[in-house]
Amino acid sequence: MFTKGKKALIAISVASALGVVTGGAYANEKLIDKLYEKGVISDTEYKEIKAEKADVDPNALKGKWKGGFKWESADKKNKFQVAGRVQMDYYDYDTDVEAETEYSIRRVYLGVKATIDEIWGVEATFNPDESNLEYGYLDYKPSKKFITRFGQQKFYAGFEEGTSSRFVDFLERSVADGLHPGKQIGIQVFGEPVKKTFFYALGHYNGEGSNAGEEDFNNDGKDTMLAVAYNAAGAMSKSKDVIAHVGYAAAQGSRNGGGEIFAIDGEARGTEFGSWSTSGASFTRDYTNAVLVLAKGPFKFMTERTAVKADADGSSGEVEASQLSLVWRLTGETYAKTYSMKGMKGVKPNQPFTSNGGLGSWEIGIRRSEWDAQAANPAGTNLTYTGSDLVKTTTMGVTWVPTEKVRFKANLVDTDYGDTLVQGQADEQAFIFRAQVDW
Repeated sequence: MFTKGKKALIAISVASALGVVTGGAYANEKLIDKLYEKGVISDTEYKEIKAEKADVDPNALKGKWKGGFKWESADKKNKFQVAGRVQMDYYDYDTDVEAETEYSIRRVYLGVKATIDEIWGVEATFNPDESNLEYGYLDYKPSKKFITRFGQQKFYAGFEEGTSSRFVDFLERSVADGLHPGKQIGIQVFGEPVKKTFFYALGHYNGEGSNAGEEDFNNDGKDTMLAVAYNAAGAMSKSKDVIAHVGYAAAQGSRNGGGEIFAIDGEARGTEFGSWSTSGASFTRDYTNAVLVLAKGPFKFMTERTAVKADADGSSGEVEASQLSLVWRLTGETYAKTYSMKGMKGVKPNQPFTSNGGLGSWEIGIRRSEWDAQAANPAGTNLTYTGSDLVKTTTMGVTWVPTEKVRFKANLVDTDYGDTLVQGQADEQAFIFRAQVDW
């Protein structure tokens, strides 16, 4: 037991060291531990002090750095995070007609994420470069098996789209992703009934893209989406460094009125090479996506195919896009550790590059993609496709991740427009480079 004198001495020592109780509970505990280590406090006294310490305010938020700037309550039911990213790109285009170089800010996101009372979530992310909202939604998440999301969000109808722009294998997603619904305003229910084994998503959204409602009161169509995915790795192997992901998604929506169905540019963000529209009074758009992802250790293979069918007043056409890629982490980090069923996450280098040395994580890869719009506007229909109807692209890339939150990427992109010239060009070669930081 403590004598009154010893208790007073300890209290005075603690108060003095904390600047009269201004340093917080963390400094208090550190001092008690130090006194115990130096033998000033016995085992019995140390246990008594630990048992008698003041209760932590359950509403207080404790800040920390863990993959970002985060704060959370003692019971971990309430959390707050400041998040963002900056991507600076350099483009060097070389075509049959001309050459062009440019520096560009590809993305600047600034936002906050929060969890309230454990079951409510919110994100608001603004893009000042584009002066628009990237994400703005409310989650009801009683379980990871069942999450309902309201607002502007990414709809999980494809694996590459589900992978954040921070962590995609190449600077830009493939043309197979160019047909994806992307960010939309609506509602989505999704979850993993079996962790990292089965995933589902059901969505209902405007179908007009991010920050967009219906064009007018007559154009009141909505799109409905269903997506499922299965990772057979557990059934195939006892190894924890294997991915065997199969996914399928479908969406459908109708629109009153004609106009553009979509337009697309290349994988180097160069020339727009295709635009699809209709002069009909209305049209129905059907979307399908299938993906296969296989990985073993530091090797990953992915292939994805997307198709969009449009039916405008009885006239139908179809556009298809596909890609296959192979990537290899030269420094040995396994893809299974960065896998989620919605898309890949960021790698943590085995040897982070710091002032003390380290290689960081190095990755190389190649991707081959194809855009096929040969069936987009059959003769005698009110569908119109302008541009190249068969585009093939080869992308080679290298990625260096010195530390978890910093990334550099360099890609060589060769695009062949086939028999159709696009703005007087038969092909396009590009070197693109990115410097990125996120938090």
